[in-house]
Amino acid sequence: MEESNNYGHQHPLLLILNQDQLIHNQSGVTDCSRCGEEVSVPCFCCVEHCGFYLHKACAGAPLELNHHFHPHHPLVLLQEPPSSYTRCVYDFCDKTCEKFIYHCPCGLEFHIKCALFTFNIAENNLKELDHVALQHPLISTENGDEELGDVSKCFGCWEPLARYTHFSPDCRFNLHEKCAKLPFKLNHKYHHKHPLTLQFNSERLSCKICGENNEEAIGFVYGCSPYKFVVHIECVSESLDLVVEDKSHEHPFTLFTKRSSFICDACGVEGSYTSYICCTCNIMVHKKCTSLPRIIKSKWHDHRLFHKYFLCIEDFRDLDCIMCNYEVSTDYGSYYCSECDVIFHVKCAMKNKDSYEIVENEDEESADVSSKTKVLEWNDAREATVIEHITHIHHLTLSDRVGEYDNKCCDGCLLPISDSFYSCTQCDFFLHKVCVELPKVK
Repeated sequence: MEESNNYGHQHPLLLILNQDQLIHNQSGVTDCSRCGEEVSVPCFCCVEHCGFYLHKACAGAPLELNHHFHPHHPLVLLQEPPSSYTRCVYDFCDKTCEKFIYHCPCGLEFHIKCALFTFNIAENNLKELDHVALQHPLISTENGDEELGDVSKCFGCWEPLARYTHFSPDCRFNLHEKCAKLPFKLNHKYHHKHPLTLQFNSERLSCKICGENNEEAIGFVYGCSPYKFVVHIECVSESLDLVVEDKSHEHPFTLFTKRSSFICDACGVEGSYTSYICCTCNIMVHKKCTSLPRIIKSKWHDHRLFHKYFLCIEDFRDLDCIMCNYEVSTDYGSYYCSECDVIFHVKCAMKNKDSYEIVENEDEESADVSSKTKVLEWNDAREATVIEHITHIHHLTLSDRVGEYDNKCCDGCLLPISDSFYSCTQCDFFLHKVCVELPKVK
């Protein structure tokens, strides 16, 4: 135990190297005055026992950090978040900024431990990480990664953390060991002008190969800053298949590389560098779109939705996506319901995996209105005027003569007849039109 300079504190500080000494000097669990984490040795404590503690690593944090993973600006150590911020959240561990912070004018905010941890990786100084315990991968089960017990993601590649050996330091900046040993520079065939350097995706640019962009987190990418060219680390080493065959399309797709952008015919979103083409259908798509499901069941609509590459515009009165309310171009792929004239952007329909399910068997009876209603007659407006319904033994006829049945109630919802309805001419049975159109399974 030795006395040291006070690092801006009003009293002298003692350097504690032994856990027993720390326990002797503590009155309870205490936090580091810079990073806010629970204090551990080696650390400094106040000789006056005023409650001031400081990790040795935090004490040695430079006032300005030139970080290789963020070459655009130096990171400046501040005692508190900028006064213009109403609330500040660290970009890597998602904790609220309350104490010292590494700040960049471009909007990046680093917890001290996150900044120093990634700085050591950038410097290839992995010996400094010896104090961070390595966690071994868990064994995957038949039900997938949900049962791995750790649903966290690796900050570098965004694969499930528990798949590989990984670092999991106190600051919750989780990283696979393999991602901590990535080369700092590499050459890539899609960008011959400059080498690509490992860096934070602070501008949240989309990957030039897969077109994906994780807007919720920064993560590692290989990039060329002057050209705003970035590639996910998993896409750098991924070998692209020359031919892709999938049951969702009747012909095989062939790899086609070019150094210019294109609009994907399957989803209508711009892509670049890598595409797959079907010469028979004369379409060009992203790799991920070669396996778009032909039919899905969305929680946002009662009927099944079918993927089509092109639609005849006369078929639709309203071309706005019912999820985002922006126009859907029928020149490119979309999901639509022919029964309701409802259309979705592909990216909207597929945005959340929990919001849809894939219909594998196209011939299976769907759980929508068609599985419980048989249409016997249509009118010129394509409304079902006479139907057979699963809830009644006789035919039901469409009517809008609401005033004649003021004292009648719908046998489905039990509410008074107040809108278009179906009725039975042989017995006293009524169903609102909207009740007939309810799905059989919800």
